[in-house]
Amino acid sequence: MAVITISRGCFSHGQEIAEKTAKMLGYECVSREILVEAAQLFNVSERKLIRSLNDAPNILERMVRGRDRYLEYIKAALLEYARKGNVVYHGHGGHLLLTEIPQVLKVRILADKDDRIKLLQKRENVTKEKATGIIENEDKNRIYWTRYLYKTDIHDPKLYDIVINIGNLTIEDACEIICLAARSKTYRTTDESKQIVEDFAIASRLRAALQPVCEADVFVKNGNVHVTVAAQKRKKSGYVSPALQRHLGEVYQDDLTRQITEIARDIPGVNNVFCQIAMPYYT
Repeated sequence: MAVITISRGCFSHGQEIAEKTAKMLGYECVSREILVEAAQLFNVSERKLIRSLNDAPNILERMVRGRDRYLEYIKAALLEYARKGNVVYHGHGGHLLLTEIPQVLKVRILADKDDRIKLLQKRENVTKEKATGIIENEDKNRIYWTRYLYKTDIHDPKLYDIVINIGNLTIEDACEIICLAARSKTYRTTDESKQIVEDFAIASRLRAALQPVCEADVFVKNGNVHVTVAAQKRKKSGYVSPALQRHLGEVYQDDLTRQITEIARDIPGVNNVFCQIAMPYYT
């Protein structure tokens, strides 16, 4: 029940390797499906999700945390596949979005830059100069993206379990290496690791679903959900006595607890929901 993530630069044969590996293992191979499911689950634009993965962050997005919100949606959808297991994901950030869960085989595919340029030229019928520019720009964006969100270097080998340079290898060679690792005892699923994946999947989906409602910390253990919401700032419309402030605060706590519980109950695998909502304060 392994989960395999394949990270690669554009035109590095990552998709071919992912699809062939999945076929050899009898796994499901997904990439764009994650975006489609995230868009459907959380009623957001697929185009915005794609931009959150492809575009380098700008100042405005850093201020409003828009990119972080979209990535939470993508992570939740990806964890739904991880929950089922036996999946190969090729796409941006899989190895970074699934850092908390066990039994994830993280693979990085390297290819010579000249080979990537030639492949792009062949597929898109463009000049060498244009192909070079496309690849260099894409590589730069992925470096910025990783540094911005995760404060790490995409080329750091410690992020991956296997780094494969396919310069002297065939696609089949690379796939066999990945399959051998996936079948090893290290990536064999246990009841304990399966429950960990279940809990993280529930937590991620609930955290994403709560984005329009409130900022919350979500922790899940054995299907039992614990949600903590820090004190929220509320604006006074006029003079409000301390007693009325407290009453309004209690109403707010009750309403938010009810809303969070209803959202959580719609997520498969949830047993109990416990909410700790801090009393709001007025300014």
